[in-house]
Amino acid sequence: MIGEIWYYKAKLPNSDEYKVRPVLVIGNDANNNLLYADIHYVIISSSSPVGIYDVVIEENIAKSINLIRKSVIKTTKIYTGPRTLFERKLGVLPENLKQEFINKYREYQNQLINSFLIEEYV
Repeated sequence: MIGEIWYYKAKLPNSDEYKVRPVLVIGNDANNNLLYADIHYVIISSSSPVGIYDVVIEENIAKSINLIRKSVIKTTKIYTGPRTLFERKLGVLPENLKQEFINKYREYQNQLINSFLIEEYV
C-alpha cells in the first residue's frame, strides 16, 4: 500500500459525519508487532494552498492516477487510521513525485527534530 493513493473515509472534526477523500499511504504498523496494523497517510487536497513542504500533482498527472483535478500532497498533515476505512485504491504515485515527497517529508521531519532539540536546551 505504501506509495498508493486511496480513498479514505475520514471523520469530520466535531461531527459524526465522514468525508471520503484521497490520501497517500506512507506507512503502516505491520512491522511494529501490533495485532491490528494501522495505516499512516497524508492528505491530498485540491483546494488547499501550497506550503513549502507540499508536493503539487499537476492536472495531467492527477488525472492519470484517477484524481479529479490538480492536487496537493499535504506533507505536514500526517494521520493514522484503521485499514477498514480505506475504501478504494485510486492509483500509484509516479516515481518522480514519490521522490519529491520523500525529500520534502525528510526536510519537514528534520525541521521538527531540530525545533524539538532547540526547545530542549532553552
